[in-house]
Amino acid sequence: MAGPHAARSGQAGDAPKICIYPGCERPAVPPHPMGGPQPAFCDLEEHNALTAHLERKRLAAAEGSKEEGNDDR
Repeated sequence: MAGPHAARSGQAGDAPKICIYPGCERPAVPPHPMGGPQPAFCDLEEHNALTAHLERKRLAAAEGSKEEGNDDR
């Protein structure tokens, strides 16, 4: 079993971490200079865990209604 530090992002040579908000391609905020993990979201205030969750739910619902509309039987 790998230890907690086996897969570290942000090491030299790694690609920059991208915001995990659906559809966002901005780079994630850099880690705090005093240490800790790198944030998963960019610097846009509206890109946070709650709004990302709500957007994923909205996209899933839209995809589900689109699939129901394509059911031509």
